[in-house]
Amino acid sequence: MFIPADPKSVFITMAHHEYGNQAFGGQPGINKAQLVVRYDGGSDPYFSSFNTAQIYIRGHGMPGSPTIEVARNGEKIHYTEVVQRLITTGLKREFFGDIKCFNCHSAEGRVDDYGNYHPPFAQLIADEMFARGYKFCKFFGYADAIDSFPASFDKGANPPDPVLHKYRRGPAGLGNLGRAKTGREEFFPNPRPLSLKGQFARKFFN
Repeated sequence: MFIPADPKSVFITMAHHEYGNQAFGGQPGINKAQLVVRYDGGSDPYFSSFNTAQIYIRGHGMPGSPTIEVARNGEKIHYTEVVQRLITTGLKREFFGDIKCFNCHSAEGRVDDYGNYHPPFAQLIADEMFARGYKFCKFFGYADAIDSFPASFDKGANPPDPVLHKYRRGPAGLGNLGRAKTGREEFFPNPRPLSLKGQFARKFFN
């Protein structure tokens, strides 16, 4: 799991609590059976050793949004910056595993009031990473609102179910539309020229 939050952000502790195992506000962190890699502005030796793995990019999203929000009302990160932080943390171009945008609505685009189409966040990530030289990995997004951590079939059930899963939820995170993976969709890169930010990064960081 990759948390792309800026370590200098005032919301960083909230982000680590919501997605990792760090306590916050008197509450324990969420205990998840996964490796948590946090962006800290430098290369992570373990992360940079990956040839294949499943990397889950965390953060809250909305249909057709080019940004994700790390922790509720926290830092908003543009998709180009998410990709740059993956690269800075050490992800090799030879990586041939899965990049999963585990963000609400990351598989959903939207049409605005003027008829302009805004592509899904997962498509933007796939296109930017492909343009930056990542030719061998696969990219996935998720439909609907999805649980940040394993929960009961009926969210908030007391007592909780004996076996917990991450589910797809309806509007406002209510209801149950099945396991999160049932809304998972693979995205294929659309080759395109690098963005200006990508060109700058390629020149100075590669």
